[in-house]
Amino acid sequence: MYPITNFIIQPVEMIVSEDETQMTADLITIRDEIYRQTFMTTDFNNIQKFKNILNRRTISLGYFGSEGDLELLKGYISEMEWVRKTGVKALGIYEHGGRMVYVSTDGAIEAGGNIVEDIVQLDKYKSITTDILIFEPLTKEQLIILGEWLLSYNEPIKTVSVMAWVAGCFIKPHLKKSGIKFPHLLLVGEQGSGKSNTLERVILPVFSCSKIRAATQVTAFTLMKESASSNLIPQLMDEFKPSKIDKLRLNALYNHLRDAYDGHEGVRGRADQSAVTYELLAPIIVAGEESPDEAAIRERSIELLFSKKDLKPASHRQAFYKLCAKADLLGSFGRSLLDIALRVSVAEAEKWYEEAKSEISDEFPSRIVNNLACCYAGLSLVNKLCEFLNVMWAEVFPINKGACIRYLQNGVQEYLLDGGSNNKTIVEQTLEIMARMKLAPNQDYTFDKDGKVIGIRFCDVYDRYTKYRRDYAITGECLPYNQFLKQLRQSDFFIESNKTMRFGNETKKAWALDFSILKERCDVSGFEITDIEPL
Repeated sequence: MYPITNFIIQPVEMIVSEDETQMTADLITIRDEIYRQTFMTTDFNNIQKFKNILNRRTISLGYFGSEGDLELLKGYISEMEWVRKTGVKALGIYEHGGRMVYVSTDGAIEAGGNIVEDIVQLDKYKSITTDILIFEPLTKEQLIILGEWLLSYNEPIKTVSVMAWVAGCFIKPHLKKSGIKFPHLLLVGEQGSGKSNTLERVILPVFSCSKIRAATQVTAFTLMKESASSNLIPQLMDEFKPSKIDKLRLNALYNHLRDAYDGHEGVRGRADQSAVTYELLAPIIVAGEESPDEAAIRERSIELLFSKKDLKPASHRQAFYKLCAKADLLGSFGRSLLDIALRVSVAEAEKWYEEAKSEISDEFPSRIVNNLACCYAGLSLVNKLCEFLNVMWAEVFPINKGACIRYLQNGVQEYLLDGGSNNKTIVEQTLEIMARMKLAPNQDYTFDKDGKVIGIRFCDVYDRYTKYRRDYAITGECLPYNQFLKQLRQSDFFIESNKTMRFGNETKKAWALDFSILKERCDVSGFEITDIEPL
């Protein structure tokens, strides 16, 4: 017999998740010093890992055994009497024991604030945090006071969209179970336009969180790790300027935004050639002076454009100052939304979503309809809060629910779709830029059929187009020539390639496009100017 440690182990709790186990124990030394340590099952893989854990906060703990002794110690520990709990990786809402529960590293609750003892978030995955449980839910009187300010601190298009999206976050876990994708929130505007103030003084207090990352500082790993740590509290990024972010970092951010929306996992390699996967769960808010320069990213988002002129009305400023002075009410609003979300079933949330789709214009692309329906479901959650407190929507908010839905649609049409019903494709964006290049009529392009058909010699123009983008620092995606032509063939304004057309006194081959359709989609008015000199 010989000692292999200078401490004895007193079990506290064992948290078992799908692919690993976390054990918390009090380690009591021969001098009766007590150190509370948390172990993962992988910490027993070898002596070095085990000693690293022991030496994490003290040098008083020692292990003197061999690798074989460590295996025996592991078996001994597993036979001890532990308080067992279910472990989850992400803070947020889960179905557990036949009801919805909210789980964090501090414990779990069900609707009504009742404590749930047997489920907790694993410490290892703690990144996004919140103090939402320290607030009491709103009373009826408090909701009536708060309701007017919530929709009056800016233009209704913005205030309604923000409230709908924020409320939607609380049922994002429900919608995900039904396979529904949740949009990001983009807050765009010039300096001093109120976007950062809206983020910091209105949105963050509802979630009772404060951690914001600068978009210029993020890495692929930090994005994945943080996103995997919450399915309810959003991941927050500010200072987003695609023109000022290096290409590798910007690509990592764009890939993250695509993967998070589409429900893909993030993957990171390890030095031992193994890979770690991260389930990207957190809602995402991005604020900055510029929009993403990829249409695919914008189409996965609710985009709001802030302006200094929106802050001029005194009523807007007064409502904003009142919200800032009552941050505790915003915290209680978030706590109330959480409590109501715990009372909502997955089927009910899906029903709200499906109801919304029938209210939304069928002219919008399917992805836009999905995003708006998620926000509509958020408004339905707010309505359920009103019903729970025995108060009518009209008693709380200065804008009725029907008008709120119209404002949501108007916001998408105005800010995201530039007044139309579809986002511009990469081909349409390319033709818009070409129209600004002052190409030579009857040399680079020509018109036929009384101006209804345009013929463009892309073989002469495309290399100049790519140089034009570089010279004028135009950001965004630029397709290789062959890819551009391939996508152009699939557009509904494509008529014919290599069509013989008249260019002044000559006939040449050109790509014929329906100019009447093209004019409806994008600004190609530059092609209609015919009195410029050739370059």
